[in-house]
Amino acid sequence: MKKWKTAGFLLILLLILPLMSALAWTGTVTASRLNMRKSNSTDSKVVKVLKEGASVEVLDTKGSWYKVKASGTTGYVAKKYIKKGSSSSSSSSSSSSKSSSGSGSLGTCSVGDKGSTVKAVQSRLKELGYYSGSVDGDYGSGTKKAVIAYQKKNGLKQTGNVNSATLKKLKSSSSSSSSSGGGGSGTTTESLNWFKHPNTIPHHATFKVKDVKTGKVFTVKRWTGANHADCEPATASDTAVMKSIYGHWSWKRRPILVKYNGHVYAASMNGMPHGTQTIKNNNFDGHFCIHFTGSKTHGTKKVDSMHQSCVKTALKYTW
Repeated sequence: MKKWKTAGFLLILLLILPLMSALAWTGTVTASRLNMRKSNSTDSKVVKVLKEGASVEVLDTKGSWYKVKASGTTGYVAKKYIKKGSSSSSSSSSSSSKSSSGSGSLGTCSVGDKGSTVKAVQSRLKELGYYSGSVDGDYGSGTKKAVIAYQKKNGLKQTGNVNSATLKKLKSSSSSSSSSGGGGSGTTTESLNWFKHPNTIPHHATFKVKDVKTGKVFTVKRWTGANHADCEPATASDTAVMKSIYGHWSWKRRPILVKYNGHVYAASMNGMPHGTQTIKNNNFDGHFCIHFTGSKTHGTKKVDSMHQSCVKTALKYTW
């Protein structure tokens, strides 16, 4: 009886294996970078990033997703980025060479992606006036926000991801820039010569500050200052935003944009509360310094090279 059970099990196994083999097939990644996710959802955790030309074993299908296996990792990818048939060694080699060159070209990508393709997208969005953050190749919230603004302006579905439709539009010459009424202000960033125009931003003026690296904005009030502007966060909420930019209070200089009276000026700030405090309920024990073109420190009465370097960096950005 035991022998019959064993034989029966082997027979069933022999029948199932060919069926399982028939279900699985080899596919090729067609996107420049493709997220493999833990489950069949764009909100699911990314477990692996696949490059264009990579081979995957397609195990199952679930709606618009394939369950795949690649290099020992199993997860889900969007069907539309998988082509039936394995990649040839020449195409894999070409893809590897292209990736290692680091030159980067426009391609599909989404939140969580990193690399030269994201850098190319960020550069294109910056060129069109939608993105003001750092071109660092990291597809974070700032890049997503810029993509949504671009998609809205150009009549595309607002996914926040660079899909094939968005990519096609980004590559075309018919892309609408933000300055023509879309995702940004379109205001030209100006250089404010501090000593030639010292009263452009007067004492007690309230204005907006945008950190160009993170895209975070907070409100500031100018207290006083002769060689540069001595300022304070307007409220406790503004102090919280400023601290989130630095992580902890620091004298480190950061490139910023200052928006006041319809103008945007390139500037630099430090993030250390010091000296006199005039706003008592903003959780900021003192004031901080904002430098513009040609401004000087109070102590040395000299131009600070680090602040001026940040001002030059800020000139490359738009609000």
